[in-house]
Amino acid sequence: MKWIIPVESMRQADRYCIEKLRIPGLLLMEAAARSVVDRMVECIKQSGCKTNDWTAQKVLVLCGGGNNGGDGFAIARMLKGLGMTVRVYVAADIDHITGDAKTNLDMLSAYQISVFSQDQASIIEKMIDQSDWVVDALFGTGLDREIHGLIAQLIGAVNEAQAAGKLKVVAVDIPSGIEGDNGQIMGCAMRANETVTFCRLKQGLILFPGCDYAGHVTVADIGIPDTALPLKDASRFMLEPGDLPQLLPKRMSRSHKGLYGRLLSVSGSASMPGAAVLSGRSAYKMGTGLVDIAVPEAAKTVLQTSLPEAVTTPYQPGEVQWIAEKAGMATAVLAGPGLGTESYVEAMLDELLTNTPARIPMVLDADALNMAARRPSLAKKIAQRGHTIVTPHMGEAARLLGVPVRKVMERPIEAAKEIAAAYQSVVVLKDAMTLVCEPGGLLFFNSTGNNGMSTAGSGDVLAGMIAGLCAEGMEVFPAAYTGVYLHGAAGDLAKEEKGLYGMVASDIVNHIHLEKIQERIAKPL
Repeated sequence: MKWIIPVESMRQADRYCIEKLRIPGLLLMEAAARSVVDRMVECIKQSGCKTNDWTAQKVLVLCGGGNNGGDGFAIARMLKGLGMTVRVYVAADIDHITGDAKTNLDMLSAYQISVFSQDQASIIEKMIDQSDWVVDALFGTGLDREIHGLIAQLIGAVNEAQAAGKLKVVAVDIPSGIEGDNGQIMGCAMRANETVTFCRLKQGLILFPGCDYAGHVTVADIGIPDTALPLKDASRFMLEPGDLPQLLPKRMSRSHKGLYGRLLSVSGSASMPGAAVLSGRSAYKMGTGLVDIAVPEAAKTVLQTSLPEAVTTPYQPGEVQWIAEKAGMATAVLAGPGLGTESYVEAMLDELLTNTPARIPMVLDADALNMAARRPSLAKKIAQRGHTIVTPHMGEAARLLGVPVRKVMERPIEAAKEIAAAYQSVVVLKDAMTLVCEPGGLLFFNSTGNNGMSTAGSGDVLAGMIAGLCAEGMEVFPAAYTGVYLHGAAGDLAKEEKGLYGMVASDIVNHIHLEKIQERIAKPL
């Protein structure tokens, strides 16, 4: 697993190393600078530049007055030592720079590196125009205010040159102007080709819109040990390819369908029978032994024709007597995809929540969530049962919380935590960067998927995949984040064949091939 760290925890880790472990801050700064230089050298070599041509590389290092600027001063010194042409612009009061940053600043004169101060801003556009690289060491993760004035103009000039392909930008730790925890833009932000971040991934580099500004991200080891207490308390993570074999349900050599679970899916309606088909087929593709799909009588023929592998339980709207028996036979329950919000749906969901044993995992999606947002009695039953996964998209999450969608989009981590706490459920908050949060605070960030998956029915596929894993015996939290990861990976496989514009939900289902997914993730194209 790849661990992710909030900004304050990273600051605590820095302090712990310096104060408790007695690692000099100057040593950490030197290691941080070296990691940026190493990545720049790698990029320059990949562009075809030979080591004896490095003198042709012209670098402008933009530094602030804090430790991020101190990293920049050290980077400038190291690049000059390689033979590059280096200039430094300090967008802060030089007289107020102290500590390790001041130590690195004072070294520059011995290396004959030109240092320009903020009162020489009139020549900055000319320096940008003359540069092949800009190193962004202005603010880092410490920014707590919006950027405006001369620095905003400076960032705008660099962004314009970068967009025109005149230069490349490498950001130190995080692009300046990106809030480190939520990825929001603080007035304006630097657009980087490369970001080198230290010790652990920062949330602002993987949440939108920050990830659009970060470019390629490298996580560099700068000597902070994993034993540092703030790192040992890590609770936020991403999956890596090597994690999948340990997570997926095992298949027995001597086996039968009864070993791999029975999913009861209450989904679909006369106007949306496809939701039941997509979610049911997805569950089967995950290895579920048997999928029993309850649909209104009017949708029965479509389901039986499109998914003959499913057991079909047709019902007349308003009938609920079948629920107790079917729920008692299941190893997991899915409710909501394409269900609609007609009056009978509330009674059916109430009966399902009442009669499904608490030990049986339940996945609630789409209209089940819309109904819960409108009916406090249903929301209360969800919170009381445990072993539940709710899978809202941004609009559904806003309805569950009773807030504007904009608020959820700007603060997705906080929204996921609030829903998990209110509903005592694992939350899959669906977005371009899907989050999975459990009531105890563990938080998963997804790294797979693409914007071709923004198509009708994609959420039904995900709900079926997660429910299928639950039916096979996985605990709700790992089933949720593993399902999300595999869903995105199936979409990535579909993109290679269908493209971003031509993908539909059934293409995602058709690419749920777990062995191929593992191979594809392990060896990305």
